[in-house]
Amino acid sequence: MDPLRKYNQGFSLIELMIAMVISLLIVAGLFYSVMGDMRAYESVRSTQALTAKSRMAVQTMRLYIQQAGFRDIATLRNSSPFGVGLSSAGVNWISGQTIQGMTASTVLTDEKAGSDILVLRFLGSAQSGVISCNGNDVGNSILHEITLYVNASNQLVCKDNDDAALVLDEDVEFLELLYGTTDNNTRYFSAAAMTDWNDIDRIKIGLLLSQNVSAHGLINSNSYKLFNQTISAANDTNYRTVVMETVLIRNKGN
Repeated sequence: MDPLRKYNQGFSLIELMIAMVISLLIVAGLFYSVMGDMRAYESVRSTQALTAKSRMAVQTMRLYIQQAGFRDIATLRNSSPFGVGLSSAGVNWISGQTIQGMTASTVLTDEKAGSDILVLRFLGSAQSGVISCNGNDVGNSILHEITLYVNASNQLVCKDNDDAALVLDEDVEFLELLYGTTDNNTRYFSAAAMTDWNDIDRIKIGLLLSQNVSAHGLINSNSYKLFNQTISAANDTNYRTVVMETVLIRNKGN
């Protein structure tokens, strides 16, 4: 046989098949590596977004709660401007009361079942800094009321007086509140267990927040506990976190 002809035959079928298998393994390895990087990136991005959202939601709640009972120096010299009456959320105010919690309202139509509702009232200021739900300053000595709650669309919303509710944050799934008094020792009560709303000097906030994550494909089957309330598992792919904070009440309405 001609030696030149012998060495010019090229690859055999078996060699080609082996090369194809090796190539497919390399491509599959690259694919899974890229997918792993994408999942890791999505996980980190979602965790960071959830952390930022948690911080913002707590700070927003703190801002409004600390406005409860505010009145300027001129009004402090007079008797309490916080009289009896019915609030826009269906609350029967007593004299001097500036905070009211509830788990259901006869007036609101979009609140999430079981999630708490918080109603606050305060006076505006001649200087900027006392704000309404839309971020505008409340005018000097104007009696203002806001209602904070989670709606059925998992949004943290804020309602000025009888106005339509404004969305403060998305993907807030539950709000649980406890009300603290220091008559002897500090004790915390649910809204249903409170007997005198003028005794409150602090509020514990509990929020359940979520962040959509679809890249990892893992089912979140965890349940979550906010104080005395247990939230059942949603069995979806969302990340979730529970945030708790205690806010001191700086003002007294009476």
